[in-house]
Amino acid sequence: MRIAIGLALLVCACGHKDSAGTGSGSAAPPVVASPTTCPPGNVVKDGACIVVVTPEKILAVQTQKSRLDDLAAVLDKIDTLSAPIELVNGLRATPQWKSIAATSSKFAIVEQVVGVLDQGVKQLRTFKVSLGEAGKRLGDLAGELDKMLKDPGTAQQLADVRAKVSAEVRGAIEPLATQVQDTITKAIAPIEAQLGDTADMIIGACAMAKLSGGGDSLKELCGQAKDVFGKATAFMIDIKTKPAALFDDVSKQLETQLDQLVDAETKAAIGVAQAKINSLLLLPAAGSATMPNAPGSAAPATP
Repeated sequence: MRIAIGLALLVCACGHKDSAGTGSGSAAPPVVASPTTCPPGNVVKDGACIVVVTPEKILAVQTQKSRLDDLAAVLDKIDTLSAPIELVNGLRATPQWKSIAATSSKFAIVEQVVGVLDQGVKQLRTFKVSLGEAGKRLGDLAGELDKMLKDPGTAQQLADVRAKVSAEVRGAIEPLATQVQDTITKAIAPIEAQLGDTADMIIGACAMAKLSGGGDSLKELCGQAKDVFGKATAFMIDIKTKPAALFDDVSKQLETQLDQLVDAETKAAIGVAQAKINSLLLLPAAGSATMPNAPGSAAPATP
């Protein structure tokens, strides 16, 4: 009897020890308190402060903003493409041009080219605006990151900061991606496909007009044709690879440099946008069976 009572007491003592969390039972691990403050540039992850913002990361965002600004500055020369429109419209208004145009149906293409150039110029102007809007977003983001680095304040959770940063990145990148796609399909590809042939046609028609005497107005316009179309062609050569190359590099740099601050959904959205742009670069130009001078055929140019 004494042995049985002793064993019962021993069992009770062990059970009491486990329930207090000091025995070998299934006690819950101790809860680690999350820090209320962190050093500058840190956020809280799994109950500890980790570094997510550094001066280098802020500089990376500012650099991408500057690259958007640089391409917008290149597009300040968009009037170079407007000049052929004005020239062609002036030529079409002269009696001599109307007489020459009546000799062959191929001159009817000139009217279509005016429409292509006009649409292209409008799209490039819209693209320039989108560059400014994306640049502003990145400027705001750099400012927010800089504030985190200088004013630590109350510790923020990684998930909360990631959500804010990802929203800013998507707000900058997604509209820009749409405009890059539109710029390739509505401006770069169609203009490149027809600009050279149109220049040859205009210069050839001017030579015909010169042989027949022409008029002062026609001679003045024809005298400008080679220079006007030459500058427009040079502008297109300079610009054609830049929108796609810029989007590719800017999006990759933001994703890489910001790292943990860009969520999976944003990374996926960037990947989808890049795939669409890459597919457009493989398409033939409108009106041609092949596109040896496609926007993506040359090495990407850095604005």
